[in-house]
Amino acid sequence: MKTPRRVPWSSHAELAELYDFLFSPSANRESRRRGLARMSIYISSPSCPSFIHLLHSLVAVELLPYPPRDAEEAQRTRMMMGMAIVRFVNGMVDPLQTGPYARPISHLAATLGLSPSLISLRHRATHEDLPPLPLLHMALAQSISYLHHNSFLPLLSATTSFSDDSDDLINGAISERKLAQRRKVEGLVKGWKKVMKLRLREREVREEDESAREMRRIRKDLQDEDGEVLVRVMGEVGGLVPIAVRKRSIAKSSSPPTPSVKIWEPLLVHLSSTSHPDLSLALSSHIIDILLNPSVNHGEDTLGLGFGAVERPPITDPGSEMEQTEARQSYRWGLGVWLLHIWGVSGGQDSLGLRRTEKMGLYRRLLGGLLHLHEDQVLRRLHTSLVQIDPALTQIADLVAILPSPSPEEGHGGEEEVELKGLEMDVDTIPADTNGGVGIDGEDHALKKMEERLAAFENKLAASKSTLSQSTQQERPLSLSEQPLIPGWRRLTPQEWTPRPIGCAM
Repeated sequence: MKTPRRVPWSSHAELAELYDFLFSPSANRESRRRGLARMSIYISSPSCPSFIHLLHSLVAVELLPYPPRDAEEAQRTRMMMGMAIVRFVNGMVDPLQTGPYARPISHLAATLGLSPSLISLRHRATHEDLPPLPLLHMALAQSISYLHHNSFLPLLSATTSFSDDSDDLINGAISERKLAQRRKVEGLVKGWKKVMKLRLREREVREEDESAREMRRIRKDLQDEDGEVLVRVMGEVGGLVPIAVRKRSIAKSSSPPTPSVKIWEPLLVHLSSTSHPDLSLALSSHIIDILLNPSVNHGEDTLGLGFGAVERPPITDPGSEMEQTEARQSYRWGLGVWLLHIWGVSGGQDSLGLRRTEKMGLYRRLLGGLLHLHEDQVLRRLHTSLVQIDPALTQIADLVAILPSPSPEEGHGGEEEVELKGLEMDVDTIPADTNGGVGIDGEDHALKKMEERLAAFENKLAASKSTLSQSTQQERPLSLSEQPLIPGWRRLTPQEWTPRPIGCAM
């Protein structure tokens, strides 16, 4: 039996009516005003869920006249929208700050599935100039949609008074809405690809012909779509990576194919400079996620409709595991070269460039993945290419120098369970005693081999530290405890370090 809990509504039907006021297909401004009035009563109760408070402030701002009539009203609207978004993000992540030390908001938001663009917008509205009104209006709708899908609908489906049929209808409505949104984005991306191929084939440069008008329409429609869905569609087969394996980036190339750049870069630059300012970071982070999870089939979405699934030609020999592995590797490297392309773009307001702090975060994630997937050829090649175009990355850590070399027999690491050759014990070669156990001589032999391997590994580690120490001592001799771990940071000596709780004066 479930423990009863106090709620501000009198019945589940009353809660369902509030949902209809706000989110039903027939909802309008008048019904939302009625829903806002009801939420005003709910939030006066101490038992009101916290998301109702956040939803109340967001809906109240959404009902303001838009677009504003004059500049003064526009400034007031910007202030109110910015505050509502800041309160929404803070209200979602503050309950997760439970440790003795504050954790970054971006890390907490990632566990909740909040879009990185909302976190960036919250930081900008708090510490910098107010974002433009169209961007705030779009973020407001995105915040309401998040509470709708992740708070209100789960609350309705968890109520015991609803029948199984009602639960099925709610879950079906969620899936249908997500599917419709995804299909719309896929259609727009396919349309853009088709138009750009036509213009490239005919070498069309005019801005007033039919294809140019179609380009502007698609760009405008994509500006209003969810950036997370757009990034997922762009990262699948048929997006940044062509469907045909022969059209993908060749093994020796460290840049995307020229036709792909001409097709997709104008769209990405336009979206990042208008409605999705963090598109380059979100896309780069999604690419890293795919590369660090090689066993997951990212070409197909959880709904079972991968982008380009209809057009994707079947593999010639379905039983050929080697051919499937090569196709997956070419897909992963096709995304990797796009990460290199974005990385090498100079930062600017109207470009795909990444900030220095964003690059450092992505690079650390790549290094962390290499510790577990050191046999993965794609990750190793990506790391080598990144260091070549950005030598400053070696200031973070030179971990690759101490990683075991990939086995020549393993052509494609990470796709399957990799055997760590050279690190296993040769159990079959250890002589057994008369009782069926392992002989003492065999144990000594195995321990001796393990000690030799450990000594070789420690020598590599010492050589790497020595190289790093010599490079830092050219500027100023530092002790071992003072060697910089991160640019701008150094390790304090025991005499300098004094433990003190947060908030206490030094």
